[in-house]
Amino acid sequence: MSISGPQTKSEYGGHQYEPAFIIGNGLSRKDFNLNRLVGQGCIFGCNALYRDFTPDYLVAIDDKIAEEISQSDFPMNRFIVPPNEEQYEPAECNPNRPRSNAGMNACLEAIKMGFGVIYLFGFDFILENEISVKNIYDGSDCYGPETRANYNDNGNRVKYFEWMATKNPSVKFKFVLPRDIGIIHNINSSNVTGIYYEDFDPEWDVK
Repeated sequence: MSISGPQTKSEYGGHQYEPAFIIGNGLSRKDFNLNRLVGQGCIFGCNALYRDFTPDYLVAIDDKIAEEISQSDFPMNRFIVPPNEEQYEPAECNPNRPRSNAGMNACLEAIKMGFGVIYLFGFDFILENEISVKNIYDGSDCYGPETRANYNDNGNRVKYFEWMATKNPSVKFKFVLPRDIGIIHNINSSNVTGIYYEDFDPEWDVK
């Protein structure tokens, strides 16, 4: 996966030429101001993000957090619990079919809606250090030790993401990361790149 410089509007395709932003809850996004994304594209959030920020769509697959969301004020017509079959990695990717996570399912939702450029924040399974198994909401309700990812989970997700990207060659995936994040797993798909915070411009060519 390469790290690119500032993007231009000519890169965009898909759903009315809007980008999609998918907000995972890895620690790498904690210093990024999500309000920069408002009004610049379609925002998909994962799990407990709604506690601090209101995305356009919220995705969850774990029962406890899904129940919490269903009892909150978050609009139910924008809350997505994917079908059970989609909550597991496809056998074509992994014959063992491990459970996926909300971030990967949010990617699937954005692809199904036709977005041609997808930016990913807080998808820390691509990192090769201890931050990769931590979560912004660790220790809060619905985020006990049993919910934490491990390095094996991350390895599965790297392979699943690479498979997903390869299956969707017309979609451009971009990981948005702080510059000092450390070593990044290589994802062998030409439509997957990265961009640093300082090169990320949510206003595209509108300005």
